[in-house]
Amino acid sequence: MEYRAVGNRCAVVLDTLRLPISREETLAILDYQGFAMVNVDIIALARQCISRSKYRRGAKPSEAPTVVDCSSFIKWLYGRRGIWLPRRSIQQRELGEVVNFDELVAGDVIFVSGWIDYYHDDPANGVGHVGIYTGDKTVIHAANEEANIMESPLDTFVGNTKFRGARRYIPKDEEVLTFETPPTKEVEMADDIRWIVLQSLPK
Repeated sequence: MEYRAVGNRCAVVLDTLRLPISREETLAILDYQGFAMVNVDIIALARQCISRSKYRRGAKPSEAPTVVDCSSFIKWLYGRRGIWLPRRSIQQRELGEVVNFDELVAGDVIFVSGWIDYYHDDPANGVGHVGIYTGDKTVIHAANEEANIMESPLDTFVGNTKFRGARRYIPKDEEVLTFETPPTKEVEMADDIRWIVLQSLPK
């Protein structure tokens, strides 16, 4: 998955940048250039929203995390990690690595049928709701105006025949770092960081 920046944050897998220097040298150059590496625990962040965020169907992404719906909540969470996701759940399902139900890990995003399902060709494969798996057999999701953000048992969230797939945006076997970019640099996607580093090397 190619990572696109969200605001001043961008996720990157250093190994994919194909740089002719070591990891340590790369990080030193980025630090000198004003890039700050940030640690974001998406699950902890999602749990903080349980008592703070409000649900409203059709909430604008710009209102997150104060007001969210199910997909804008997921978009915001991954945005804090520097990973751009599209607005709607059915669009979000088109990105990332396909994950089987019995292979879920913390941070995976689970899609289910909902009140209104969106689909391309097959109504039986429609997506109406989305949540993030915690790794503790629970799912955190923006449920409705009564519950707002809640943490539900995985089995309850999926229900009978409601599972519509899961996606992984952060591979298990790769180190995905998140950087805050300095005001003097413009980063639209992770690959931009490659060229910034290369331009910093001795000629």
